Amino acid sequence: MEYDSGPAIVVSKDNNMDGERAPGHDADALIKPDMPAVLERTNLSVNVQGFLLPVFEALSNSMDGIEQRFDDQASRRGKILVKFENLNDPDKVMISVTDNGVGLNDENYRSFRTPFSGYKLSKRGRGFGRFIAFKVFSRIHYSSRFETAAAEATKTFRFDISQDEEIIFHDGEPDFPGCGLCVELDEPLNDWFDLIGGLSKQDVKDQIGSHFLPYFLYRGLPEILLQFDDEEPENITSYFKAVFVEHAAGQIDTAIDGTTCTLNYTLTKIPKTKQFKSHCLLFAAADRIVGHPRDLSNKLGATHFVDEDDSKFIIVAVVRGDAFETRLNDSRTSLDLPPKAVEEIVGAVCDKIQDREKQQIEKIKTGQAQKLNIALHENPILRLGLKGQSLSEYVAKKPNHWGPEEFVQDLALSRYRNTGDLLKQITEAANDPASYAEKIKDLASRIDAGKKEALAEYVIHRKSIIELLDAARKFDDSKKRGSEDEVHSLIFRRFSDSVDIEYFQHNLWLIDDALAFLPYVSSDRTMHGGGRKKGDKVTDLLFYDDTMVLGDEDGTTLTIVEFKKPSRDDYSFGPAKSDPVTQVIDTLEKAIAAGGITRTDGAHMSFERVARRSAFIIADLTPSLIKILKRHNFQNPHDPKIWTHYFDNGEIFIQAFGYDTLVSMAKKRNQAFSKVLLDD
Repeated sequence: MEYDSGPAIVVSKDNNMDGERAPGHDADALIKPDMPAVLERTNLSVNVQGFLLPVFEALSNSMDGIEQRFDDQASRRGKILVKFENLNDPDKVMISVTDNGVGLNDENYRSFRTPFSGYKLSKRGRGFGRFIAFKVFSRIHYSSRFETAAAEATKTFRFDISQDEEIIFHDGEPDFPGCGLCVELDEPLNDWFDLIGGLSKQDVKDQIGSHFLPYFLYRGLPEILLQFDDEEPENITSYFKAVFVEHAAGQIDTAIDGTTCTLNYTLTKIPKTKQFKSHCLLFAAADRIVGHPRDLSNKLGATHFVDEDDSKFIIVAVVRGDAFETRLNDSRTSLDLPPKAVEEIVGAVCDKIQDREKQQIEKIKTGQAQKLNIALHENPILRLGLKGQSLSEYVAKKPNHWGPEEFVQDLALSRYRNTGDLLKQITEAANDPASYAEKIKDLASRIDAGKKEALAEYVIHRKSIIELLDAARKFDDSKKRGSEDEVHSLIFRRFSDSVDIEYFQHNLWLIDDALAFLPYVSSDRTMHGGGRKKGDKVTDLLFYDDTMVLGDEDGTTLTIVEFKKPSRDDYSFGPAKSDPVTQVIDTLEKAIAAGGITRTDGAHMSFERVARRSAFIIADLTPSLIKILKRHNFQNPHDPKIWTHYFDNGEIFIQAFGYDTLVSMAKKRNQAFSKVLLDD
């Protein structure tokens, strides 16, 4: 085995401690990169998974060492001890990973200090793993005993990339018998102190289990013992082998970048717990879980299933394949997969789960039919939308997560499509925007007084809203343009949030239909929820979204929208008051620093582990704005009217476009919407 190799290091002393270079050390062949700078550009989420990533890397290397020493007997003879001392004390916490593998012999030591060794690449490593520890800990110590041709030998040293001599050898024997390697990690960086204080033993155990899930499912594992202080060590290999039992396995085909790829999937049925509480899909590469897991609850129609004994369980799907190995980033934490490919994989896996869990899906469909039947008792006219189908036949063709409201809306659409006289009246009303509101309300009242019939009214309403937006950016009779506040209020009511404003009460679809369905929207409000104070950053619009992963939040997405007065042309580079790019970056940073926002109902929403951030600047592309965008390195290669840039330092993606583009895109979307509703 060769341990995780990263960019080369220069070593001026070896175990002989006399200042002479050890045999085989070719200083001229080594290049010392600026690893602190490389690590500075490497982002690691401050969460339990990020904190334990160096431990995961050490465990992976231990497995490689054991495999090299024991070959096909590795799972039977290999042993690894992961020990945590003073788990919740940042000043005293110490983590060690000790194995009985081949150890850091001369061959492996050369690999240790050689960039991207052939062995590690053949094992699907990227040679960056051991350096990631410096994102969490400031002290990393190695001690190893290994066999040579003559006898046993040892190496004991501190590894520190911040020093001129990155490897500092010292006397001393490893404190474990026989061959193997021990990696010690301590002196965590200040950024991790708060998290360490709240760590639980169960967090640690569950994270190790979920990270190495592929091993538990389709590879052998050595005995891994987990110990806290002087407590009795727990065999977590046995524990997770009992939990992660293969439920089904097979292959699926999906298109990735135009090429059909065969992927292997494994379905695991496990009890629902605090950590594992919803169906999910995990991507595996290099024998570990990478990227962002996908919550499958929406597709399957339930967060969990219930068996014959009324026990709750979830399905965890793991997908892997050669196509993933070539799309793995250097730190082996994420995959470069097109969103369309991810969507296809999710759909294919959910189909496999539904085939396997037919009884569970039948229960969901039966429940949907019962709830829809109750809704149709209140709105019997909507039965026309069934077109002769039974309720069971109808719901069988619809998404599993739909509730009565979605079914009622769908049936309303179906009914409208088949009512020619109604369509004619709606179309006539649409041709007279000046009096559309009165005509549509009168029409709706004569058709059906129920609120479910409001959808047709909404179609025409959207058309009028676009016309109002178009008018706001032009001169009125007094040669004045509308202000950004008018545009803002048209899209979403100012000084409010989505606590009390429902979908049909705002017009976020003007910007992007997807924004309208995010969990939380805040408009022109401070982070603390009170009146604006000195130093407060107030966003025009702020959107919050999160991703559920194995029952925990994998990361928060924050998006803001900044409106500028139509035709404004007095921007200047730099200061936030005159530079909208600087303004949105400052505002996002302030929001993240605030740690959350107080909603209008008084509840506090926490912005934990912000992983993704983005912004829209909606302002006419006048000469001064284009000049600023260019100075910030914005580009418009795909559409001359839409400028974009990704800021690496702050991980912020910003789009800038004018009101003409906003109106044009909204018209196109509404035309498609009208086509579906009215066959226009």
